[in-house]
Amino acid sequence: MSSKRTRVSIQIAKEKARIINFHYYPEQEKRSENNSVTMATIWPLLLLLFSVISTSEAQQAERSFVRAGSLLTPTGTNSSWLSRSGLYAFGFYEQGNGYAVGIFIAGIRQKTVVWTANRDNPPVPGDVKLNFTSNGRLVLQTAQGMETGIAGNTEGAAAASMLDSGNFVLYNSDNSTIWQSFDKPTDTFLPGQKLTTDEVMFPSYSAANQSTGIFCLIMQQDGWLAMYPVGTPFTIEYGYWGAGVSGEGTDVTLNFDADGRLYLLNGTGISIVNITAGNPTKGVIYRLTLDPDGILRHYSHNMDQNGVWNVTWSGPKDVCDPKGLCGINAFCDQDAGCECLPGFKRVNQDSWASGCERNFDSKSCKSNEAVTGYTMEAELHTEWHNDSYSILTSSTQDACGEACLGDCNCEAALYKDGECRKQRLPLKFGRRTQGESSLALIKVGTSPISPDPRVPKESKKKNRVDILIIGVSLLSFACIILAISGILFYKYRVWLYRNISNAL
Repeated sequence: MSSKRTRVSIQIAKEKARIINFHYYPEQEKRSENNSVTMATIWPLLLLLFSVISTSEAQQAERSFVRAGSLLTPTGTNSSWLSRSGLYAFGFYEQGNGYAVGIFIAGIRQKTVVWTANRDNPPVPGDVKLNFTSNGRLVLQTAQGMETGIAGNTEGAAAASMLDSGNFVLYNSDNSTIWQSFDKPTDTFLPGQKLTTDEVMFPSYSAANQSTGIFCLIMQQDGWLAMYPVGTPFTIEYGYWGAGVSGEGTDVTLNFDADGRLYLLNGTGISIVNITAGNPTKGVIYRLTLDPDGILRHYSHNMDQNGVWNVTWSGPKDVCDPKGLCGINAFCDQDAGCECLPGFKRVNQDSWASGCERNFDSKSCKSNEAVTGYTMEAELHTEWHNDSYSILTSSTQDACGEACLGDCNCEAALYKDGECRKQRLPLKFGRRTQGESSLALIKVGTSPISPDPRVPKESKKKNRVDILIIGVSLLSFACIILAISGILFYKYRVWLYRNISNAL
């Protein structure tokens, strides 16, 4: 019996101990809840902080910083600042008989310029320096101490970086961007760039000259991406290519992805026009360039194959569509290229942009022979910008030509469908289109060709100078003769006086 009570006592003691160990303490549960809440709040913050640090480290890994006080020279090993991968470089490159400053793709065999600073300035000599000054200015300094800004007013920049995207960026002391080349495109658009409303791209003047060319690409306020000749109104009459959707408003942008996709986004971020499709291929880089001939071309380059740039898309397709490609008094032929009108010659043998000029002596309308000494020469299937001052109804081509020959002010005529349009020079936007029924009639002089119309004026000026020199020479000679005569006469009088004195 006593052993039974002992076992019961032991069981009761164990139960009390269990109750004591699991007793409900409100303060303990509250502390546990607070710890749970605290941990629930801290973990997301820790994850966010870790993400920010990781992103910052990733961005730092993509950058190769240049600090204030650095400088570049055109010659030697310190002529450019490379991106971290070595694909892009910012610095000097050869142009003409000197150097220019810009961004170029250095990681391929075919070095390609994608951005140029002060593109309309002449090339600089080899003794200049590109200085990232201690106060944060990026300037070009000549040996004579002259300075030219490269990136506008960037005073306060603490560092610069040539990114692997092809973007050259200047940062302040807070590591915030204060200037970037992506905001100031010249002739080339790279993946990651955006062309916003009213922003314009201009081609280079030629393959060897990076100065501003004669065409432009603009993101218009009506949401259309369009191209025009420089100096013309942005209207349908002068445009020669465009992409867009009417009614999309003023917030449309041109976008370029890393996979080569080129497209327009409206203000709500919806793609409205796909210009080119994307092609995510490893080792392939892309660029979009408005070339000197006014054609917008999408290029790809395979880095693994060490190849050349391939045109994957272009617009417009017709090489003669860019208006003004051949300059004034010339026309574009798809097969033959640019040609001068009959009786005209090229102004600049290195470029068609300057067009053509007369290769004959023309007479003033005030002359009695103003309507004589000319013939009319025809160019089939050729037309130009309609800027006629007189429109006649003519039954034949010959009648149209005779009407122009008899009119001193008429320098060319366009005959089409029984209509004769008289025009004066210069003739703009000329082109030849097979199948076109129009006929260009050009008034050409029959007088002897002068190598340069300005020669007679220069000859007259030279003759005047010669006459002046001869006159001055004769006057000087006369003065000398007069002086000698005076001396001889004086000596003769002295001699005569002495003889008379001796005789007396």
